[in-house]
Amino acid sequence: MTDSTASALSGIVALAVLAGSVAAAPGDPVAEPVTGSPAWAERSDVTEHLGARLPLDLGFVDARGQRTALRELFDGRHPVLLVLAYYECPQLCSLVLDAAARAIQALDRQGFQLGRQYRVATISFDATERIDQAARKQDSVLAGLGGDAAARPELWPFWVGDEASVRSLTQRLGFRFLRDPRTAAIAHPTVAFVVTPDGAIARYLYGIDYTARDLKLALLEASDGKTGSFGDRVMLRCFQYDPATRRYGLFVTRFMKLGGALIFAIVVAMFSVLIRHEIRRARREAMP
Repeated sequence: MTDSTASALSGIVALAVLAGSVAAAPGDPVAEPVTGSPAWAERSDVTEHLGARLPLDLGFVDARGQRTALRELFDGRHPVLLVLAYYECPQLCSLVLDAAARAIQALDRQGFQLGRQYRVATISFDATERIDQAARKQDSVLAGLGGDAAARPELWPFWVGDEASVRSLTQRLGFRFLRDPRTAAIAHPTVAFVVTPDGAIARYLYGIDYTARDLKLALLEASDGKTGSFGDRVMLRCFQYDPATRRYGLFVTRFMKLGGALIFAIVVAMFSVLIRHEIRRARREAMP
């Protein structure tokens, strides 16, 4: 190898090392994902704000054109299932609404009824949408839901709001969505919110396949068991929300405690019956 060739190779190696060190330098800005790409859509996300109170003075408009305030959803007695959607969404929002409708139907068959034990509402997070779009989506969802709700649209109101109200609500919920300026499509997470009767965020239900049991437990949890039966309150004590799976699971320790208490009560009852029996037998034998 000639001296000139060796010098050339040394220069190439030095340039490669320098380039690598520059590329790896800390603090360099990370390239932004291309708008509309899957990586860009993944930036729509949820930051949970459990316990935060919703800004109840926010103003909205229902599907009939009536102005209303967010506080109208909360009566201090019934927990609320709050579903965010935009009504012209091509697919995902319909799946979110369908999941809520399926869970509501299943709960109704169990005797846990919309309007009696809990409330539900949908609010568009697209501030450009109009009341006619809300009305069409409401008609479609309620027709599929059937039952009393189909004839009583006030059981599941659909609202729209201005930019300030939508921004304030979504920020308080921790719901981050992104709009593609070229297509106007909106990337957003799939989540529903369970809110206490006085307007505090109690639970986030993720995805489009949460079960009726999870919805019921979240509603019972939000109301401290006040909206359910005795059996519902017992069930609430046997299940616990698992943040890792984002589902409710059997709380084994609590279940074992309840089982132990039940066994103890049965044993006490059996001993009471035996003691009474022995007392009666002793009295009979003592009689002349």
